[in-house]
Amino acid sequence: MPGLSRVVVEASEAMSVKYNTMVYELQQRGKHVVVMSLGEAYFDIPMVPMEELAQPDVHHYSHSRGLLDLRRKLADYFRTEYGVDFDPDQQVIVTAGSKAAIHMTFMSILNPGDEVIYSEPAWVSYPEQIRLCYATPVGLPYEKSVYDFEEFVTSKTKAIVINNPNNPRGQVLDRKELEHVLKLARKYDLWVLSDEAYSDFLMDDSFISLAALDPDKKHAVVFNSMSKNYGISGWRIGYVIANKELISNVLKVNQHLITCPATILQHYLARNFHRRLEITKPQIRDVVCKRKQVAAYMDQIGLTYLPGTATFYLFVSIAPSKLGSEAFCTRLLQDESVCVVPGIGYGKSCDAFIRVSVGAASFEEIQYGLGKIKELIDKTS
Repeated sequence: MPGLSRVVVEASEAMSVKYNTMVYELQQRGKHVVVMSLGEAYFDIPMVPMEELAQPDVHHYSHSRGLLDLRRKLADYFRTEYGVDFDPDQQVIVTAGSKAAIHMTFMSILNPGDEVIYSEPAWVSYPEQIRLCYATPVGLPYEKSVYDFEEFVTSKTKAIVINNPNNPRGQVLDRKELEHVLKLARKYDLWVLSDEAYSDFLMDDSFISLAALDPDKKHAVVFNSMSKNYGISGWRIGYVIANKELISNVLKVNQHLITCPATILQHYLARNFHRRLEITKPQIRDVVCKRKQVAAYMDQIGLTYLPGTATFYLFVSIAPSKLGSEAFCTRLLQDESVCVVPGIGYGKSCDAFIRVSVGAASFEEIQYGLGKIKELIDKTS
């Protein structure tokens, strides 16, 4: 057999997707699973009849930057909500999910041997996407903060990645922390990729978009997700905001890999942009409030977790269990039909943690699942 790409052979599966695939297969066999692994929140979203959409345009290619009407609505939203101005004609690309936008940006800025710094716990795809671009991921242990980034900067460092709010811990970076990261970017001439997919999943106004602090976008690159914030993750609609020069290069990659996101979904979102927000914003607040209730319940039963206030995740310690996080999660799924995500997927320093999502299960199911987690910790300590 002909050889395979070494970088792909050595890549890991996306840990969260791997476990959710196991859930889908169990469910197909009629098994009931308490699902606390999904990276999405289940909202009550009425469908708008597709007959309302423009015909016949919805059946054909759209602009490779994304539908202009949708880009303009995103620009208005960022100006109103986050105080960020960008040119919808030249400084944004709508593509098939923010995951694709991040990878295409890595492709546009990285050369073989470059290094990219990020904090653990880190979203599962950062290190593998960096490796797939023949660059080197440099993850900081979870005990470190953004103020430790400079220790890891070398002559090969090309970029810093921040995830704000953070998946999986729910941490929100404040203005001082963001300004420190931008100061490093200016000092060492680095890109800062800010993954802001959970920007709406807060109970207060503490979120600051990095682009608000770098209005010329000389260093800041911002990613966000309509499919995440609108509760339609299966639609795969995300976008990247950056300066004109970088966007023109991301556009080339987008044209060769994606062409354009699904045209019909863009028309749907452009037409129903504000109606969707009216439906999902209250439900976003509800799920973040639910996260707070789950955290209080964990406190009651003696489960500990890394500090955070946003998103619908908690990064929960399984110490003093003697199991690694993957063995722990596999046993929990096989024996108790409860699914969470192993912490090792979020970095080498995170093997004593699991990610618990509260976005899809009921509070009663979550209480049951947390009880089983506590029991397994006690059994394997």
